[in-house]
Formats: sequence, C-alpha cells, structure tokens
Amino acid sequence: MKLNLLPTHVSRGTSTRTALIFSILIVVVCALGALYLYQQAGKDLSDSQADIPQMRAKADEALQTSNAADELMNAPSTTMLLRNTSLAQEMLKHSTRYPDIYDKVKSYVPTFYRVTSLVASSAGPGVVNIQMVGVLDTYQQYADLMLALLRIPGVQSVSRAGFVNESPFVPGLNEQDQLGRPHKPGETPIPDDPLQRLDYLQQHAGVTGFTGTGGFGTGVKGLRGPMPHASQVTVNLVMAGDLQVPDPTATLTGAGGGAATGPSTTPRPGGQTAPARGDDASSGREG
Repeated sequence: MKLNLLPTHVSRGTSTRTALIFSILIVVVCALGALYLYQQAGKDLSDSQADIPQMRAKADEALQTSNAADELMNAPSTTMLLRNTSLAQEMLKHSTRYPDIYDKVKSYVPTFYRVTSLVASSAGPGVVNIQMVGVLDTYQQYADLMLALLRIPGVQSVSRAGFVNESPFVPGLNEQDQLGRPHKPGETPIPDDPLQRLDYLQQHAGVTGFTGTGGFGTGVKGLRGPMPHASQVTVNLVMAGDLQVPDPTATLTGAGGGAATGPSTTPRPGGQTAPARGDDASSGREG
C-alpha cells in the first residue's frame, strides 16, 4: 500500500503558476497584435489621404464630361438626330415583316394549290389581310384547302370563291334516266331510249384542236392560268399580325424622340384604303 504524504496545496500551486504564465503570454500577444493593427490602420489612412487629390481630380473630370454630355443630348441638332435614327431603326425592322408573313403563310399552303398571286395588306393594328389567287382541280382539293389554311397560327377567318365544279356525278333516277348515268353539272340527264341517247351524244359531241388554255403550250413566257377543267380560286384570310409602317410625321415632330407607329393610308378605288408606304406586296409562282 502506497501513501501520498505530500500536502494538497503543493500540486495546486504548480497548476496556478502555469496558468498565470500562459495568461501573461496571451496578454502580451494580444497587445502586440493590437499595436500592429493600429499601425496598419494609420498607414492605410495616410495612403488614402494622399490619394484624395488625385481621386478628386478624376471626379471633377467625370462631372465635366457628364455635364457636356447632358448639354449635347439636349441640343436641338442631337434631338433631331436621335429621332431620325429611331425612325430608321423602325423602318429597318418593318422591312422584314412582309417576308416573315409570306413565309409563315406559304408554309401552310398545300402543294395542290398552285398559287399565282399572294398579297398582304394591313387592316389596322394587329390585323393583316391575306389574299391568294391560285388554281385547283377538284372539289376535294377545294375542301382540303380550307382545312389546311385554318391551321395557320393566328388565323381568324378564311373565305374562298371561284371554284367551278365540273366533276361528273350520279343523279337521282327519273323518267328519262332509270339507270342514273353520270353526267356533269348543268347537263341534262342521259336518256335511256337508244335513239334519244344517240341524239344526246351527237349534240354534246365535238372535235377541238389546240386552244392554249391557261397559256400552256404556247411557248410564251408569263403567268399560267387554269388548265382545262380547273378553276381559279381566290382565298381571303384575316389573321393576327402587324404590317403598319412607322409614321414619319409623328416621329419627327414628337417631343419624346421615339418612333411612333400608326396607320398611314391612302384612298383606293371602291371605298377601300391601303397603306401609303410598303403595305402591299405580291409574289407569284408558276406551276
């Protein structure tokens, strides 16, 4: 058995002395750090004060430049230049609107509709009128054309006119025709009696030579019209869009200097109106 014969205050004194030494060291380090920070802050302050004249000169120069720019911007000649530049930018932006609307519409025109004329015109803010003239062969194409054009994004209405149906059809039975022989619209029924049918066929018989219908086969360059038994169909579309040209009068005389857009129209025969500048264009393709 081992006994601790030393008094307890001996071990406690050693610990106290060690803690006191560490405390003194910490105080010394903190004092040295504070002194260093104080000296560094004073140096930074002196450097900043030395740079004040140079920075003040740059600030004065920037202020003079700003004042000169304000005077230049407020000058009458500069205001007119800005207005003209704004108008030119609006005109350049407007120059692509017609090709864009044509490309948009033509991508939905079916291949069986041979377009000979395509005209776009402004109908007011946000509204565009499209008129197409082309050639169709059958009544089924006449119906399918309507469905194809209704797929155009932003289209509001589609109307068509000009188709002449020459396709034979099977009529209802009557006293003269008990078999329902097909014949074209506008023709009388084909009789059942052999002699009457012979007279009917003789009346409708004929021999024709080259007629050059629609300009085909003539060798003359130019737009080709409808072929025999085909029809020239006109389609009118109303769709969303903006084809109004910038109004130069409002732009050049306005106080704000921004390019204003508005309708600029001239009277057209028949009571219609058309934009005065750049609001009509046409393109054709030959089948």
